[in-house]
Amino acid sequence: MIKNTTDSYGLIARLFHWIMFLLILGVIIGGILIEYTPERMAGFNMIEIHKSFGFTVLILAMLRLIWRLINPCPRDLGKIEFHNRLAHIMHGLLYILMLLQPVSGILMSQAFDPPVRPFGLFELPALIGSTIPFEEYLPEIHRTMGLILAVLVVIHAAAALKHHFIDKDRTLLRMIVGK
Repeated sequence: MIKNTTDSYGLIARLFHWIMFLLILGVIIGGILIEYTPERMAGFNMIEIHKSFGFTVLILAMLRLIWRLINPCPRDLGKIEFHNRLAHIMHGLLYILMLLQPVSGILMSQAFDPPVRPFGLFELPALIGSTIPFEEYLPEIHRTMGLILAVLVVIHAAAALKHHFIDKDRTLLRMIVGK
């Protein structure tokens, strides 16, 4: 099935989930490598790849959010309503960061670096100039949001494993096989 039902995730929701997971994991690892690799070794290409995949995360996050709005998620399987509410808050925070983290990177790039050219195909229009009042904070904002996103992804994965191995419900399986 392509769309979600009340009991299962459809193919599109599952593809969005796992593709986004892989992209976010790669962008986080790439960001760490850029951060801790000496400039002469990191190379310009690593930064360009990081920017390109970050832009891809932004576009897919927007599409995924639209899909989620027109195709509601299956019902919660958790037996404790408070845990279900926490899960919804977690999903909301993940969506917010999947949107804001790439935007902060684009703004940072436009303030300090060469412009963002996703995969060398086109150049993103400048949203800001090179002199803005808060430009010195952009790298720290981008790093901090990246760290928060990484922590939330780990918590999200841990919760899925808890559902599978401790609660023994189908939460994780619904995202893997749909049922």
